Amino acid sequence: MARLARERGTRLILDTSGPALAAALAEGVYLFKPSLRELRGLSGLPLTTEAEWREASRQIVQAGRAHIVVLSLGEEGALLVSADCVLRSQGLHVQVASTIGAGDSLVAGLVWALDQGHALEEALRCGMAAGAAALLSVGTALCDPADVRRLREHVVITAEARA
Repeated sequence: MARLARERGTRLILDTSGPALAAALAEGVYLFKPSLRELRGLSGLPLTTEAEWREASRQIVQAGRAHIVVLSLGEEGALLVSADCVLRSQGLHVQVASTIGAGDSLVAGLVWALDQGHALEEALRCGMAAGAAALLSVGTALCDPADVRRLREHVVITAEARA
């Protein structure tokens, strides 16, 4: 699928693991959303510091395996790395009803914002709000758009200029 997307000039967003992950990254994707565990597995390194997370994500981008890496850090937030920027968002503190679907909601918020033509910072803001809103929902219920809009205003993103 990654090869077909690349050949057709289509942007593929990847949130998977195992052999499918390795095969897709070998072809190159537009956006890759790993967990810290998945990034550790890919790099073969313990990745214990934020600097190491950034560097491992940068290496994926520099190698052409993904244009954008959005590292999901659970309650610690997320890190977005592209060729042009590094953005860091802390996690939002919400009352957790369920963690089911939070990572998927992060991806959905990112995809929605990018599809609307928003810049990466706004896409990360929407993704973080959607992921946090999913935590408020019981079981497999989807996040409430009103919660996403409300939480979006509380997402704080810091940017690190690329050298």
